[in-house]
Amino acid sequence: MQIPEEDRITSLAGTGEAELKIKGSRFLGLAAPAADREEAGKIVLAEKKKYHAATHHCWAWRGLENPSSEFAFEDDREPSGTAGAPILKTLERANLSGAVVVVTRWFGGIKLGTGPLARAYSQAATEALEAAPRKEGMLAREFSLFFDYTLLGAVNQLIGSNPVIVTSREFTEKAGLNIAVSSSRAESLISRLTETAAGRIAIRDLGPRTVFEK
Repeated sequence: MQIPEEDRITSLAGTGEAELKIKGSRFLGLAAPAADREEAGKIVLAEKKKYHAATHHCWAWRGLENPSSEFAFEDDREPSGTAGAPILKTLERANLSGAVVVVTRWFGGIKLGTGPLARAYSQAATEALEAAPRKEGMLAREFSLFFDYTLLGAVNQLIGSNPVIVTSREFTEKAGLNIAVSSSRAESLISRLTETAAGRIAIRDLGPRTVFEK
């Protein structure tokens, strides 16, 4: 299935870690999938508990569906702009959605200066992201369809020629499908389904959804 570029998103399919040492300081980066702010917060908290003796736990997160407006970051007592923002920049450069990166630092006794410090956080985040597997997804609208079996061939032909993922099937007295349609193509496809079925199809809009290819 070819996902339209405007509806394509890339996220993480698992975690990645990276470690570096600079002038005695140790930086440990963790990249992980996090669809929302709450999930990201749980991952940050888990790292804080796991490495409770560390000096700083700096992080950044980008949302899944609207990463340009849904994001957060924290310097955790590092000089402003030297940790959270550089980590966020790595997520933006990688064009990743629904992901969090936590960089834990153990201070080694030598101050790095703001420039080298920012580069250290950026490098740890970048290497953690490079170690994490990716997955491709699609911004979509989900619909439920119910129709007579006589329409099954025509419906399958239409959804097969569009960026659609079938999320569930139900075959009882009538055929039932839940489909996730690429957001930018949803209106056009539903219009064609309605026209083709000549009113003999029940369509319910289930709202926006992000789906990933298996």
